Amino acid sequence: MAKYKPSNEDQMVMLPISLQDQLVPGTLEHTINRLVDENIDLSVFDERYKNDVTGAAAIHPKILLKVILLAYAKGMIRSRQIERACHENILFIALSYNHAPDHSTIAAFVSSMQKEIVSIFSDILTVCDELGLLGGTHFSLDGVKLSANVSKEWSGTIDELKHKRDKLQEKLKRVMEEHAQADQHPQVEVERQKKRERRFQAQVERLNTFLKDREPKRGSDGQEIQSNAVDNESVKMPSSHGVVQGYNAQALVDSKHQVIVAAEAFASQDHENLEPMLEGAKKTSPPSEKMKPISKAGNCPPIATIILSIV
Repeated sequence: MAKYKPSNEDQMVMLPISLQDQLVPGTLEHTINRLVDENIDLSVFDERYKNDVTGAAAIHPKILLKVILLAYAKGMIRSRQIERACHENILFIALSYNHAPDHSTIAAFVSSMQKEIVSIFSDILTVCDELGLLGGTHFSLDGVKLSANVSKEWSGTIDELKHKRDKLQEKLKRVMEEHAQADQHPQVEVERQKKRERRFQAQVERLNTFLKDREPKRGSDGQEIQSNAVDNESVKMPSSHGVVQGYNAQALVDSKHQVIVAAEAFASQDHENLEPMLEGAKKTSPPSEKMKPISKAGNCPPIATIILSIV
C-alpha cells in the first residue's frame, strides 16, 4: 500500500520573513518604495496631524501613499479591497511595514489629498525629468467621459427643477392621503404607503434645499444650462455610450515615454480644455520642461506641439 507524508492543515508554521526583501529591485513596488522615501516631500502632510502631545500615534503618510499608489496601479480602487490586500498580499504588507491601515483610514487619506496632490505630482515629474523620461517637445491631449454618481433625473433648468418639485409635492400629498386610507387595510399595505411617503418627502426636501436662493447655472455663452440638484458641478454630455451626467476627464501626455504631465476633470467639452490643461502642465512641470505661455490667438508655443484627440 502506498505511503504518503502526513498532511495536517492545522499545523502552525513560523517563517522568518524580511519584508524589504520582498521588494525586488526593478519591480513597480520597489520603485514606488524608493520614490516615496527619497524623492517626494512629505512634509506637506505634517500640518494635518495634531498628536505630538496627546492622541494615538498615526500611520505615516508615506505608508498610505505607497499602498495607494501600488493599489491604483493594480486596478484596486475600493478602500476595503486595499485594506484586505494589506492583510493578505506580501507586497502590500511590506510597503505598509505590516501596519495594515483600515479602510476608513485609507478613504479619509485619499479624500483629503486635494491640497497635497499637486506637490506630489510635481515631485514625481521632477524625478521623471532627471531620468530623461520627458521629451518636452510633443504632447498629446485626450479625454474620456466619466459618469458622476448621480442620476440625470435630477438635472434641469431652475424653472424645470421647480416644476419637478411641485409635481413631487402633489404626489406626496396624494400618498399621504392614501396612507390615511391604508390604515384601514392590512399592515403590509400600511408599511408600503409609509415607505412611499418617506421617499417623496426626501425628494421634495432635497429640491427645496437646492433651489433656495439658487441662481441659474450659466454656460460659456452666458445662456442658462441645466443644473443638477445632487452634483451641480457635473453636466450632461454626449459620450460613446450616450448622454451621461458627469465629467470630461483629460490627460496631457509627453510623447517620449507616455508620461502624464497633467490631468484634470472638467464639466466642459474637449475644445474648451486645451488651454487650462497647458496651464496645469506649466504648474507641475520641472523647471527644465516649463512650457512657454499660450498666445491670445490660441497658438501653441514652439516647445509644445499639441495633438488634440477627441474621444
